[in-house]
Amino acid sequence: MDTDMFLKGYLPYRLNLLAELTSENTQAIYRRRHGLTRMEWRVLVNLSEAPTLTASELCERVPAHKTKVSRALAALETRGWVTRRSDEADRRFAHAALTLKGKRAFNRIRPEMVAATEELLAPLSAEDRHKIDEGLKVLERLFGQD
Repeated sequence: MDTDMFLKGYLPYRLNLLAELTSENTQAIYRRRHGLTRMEWRVLVNLSEAPTLTASELCERVPAHKTKVSRALAALETRGWVTRRSDEADRRFAHAALTLKGKRAFNRIRPEMVAATEELLAPLSAEDRHKIDEGLKVLERLFGQD
């Protein structure tokens, strides 16, 4: 089998390639304009959607290895965007939350990310956008992410 033909039909490769290309579209915003790594941005976004999350919960949501998530949390904490407090019932766990400064930072970055995504999708018809959304929902259900 021709390698090119294999890759064009190999779902993990295609999804990874598209994820990388999509991320490159927004990387300039979170990295250059706001000095965040990809992992810091992902942690920030996830914390914006929950009152608190543990590192383990973040690892599942991001998804990433605990070491990378911990580094991202530490960097965001240094900026004053995140606080962590020990779980009163089990000191092995710490709950991370956005500070007011972190929420404000997220609220500054979010519109830029939304606009970049909109710009990326602009050449597509409403029907194509709907098809992409439906296809993604099918894949999310397949992996129990719905």
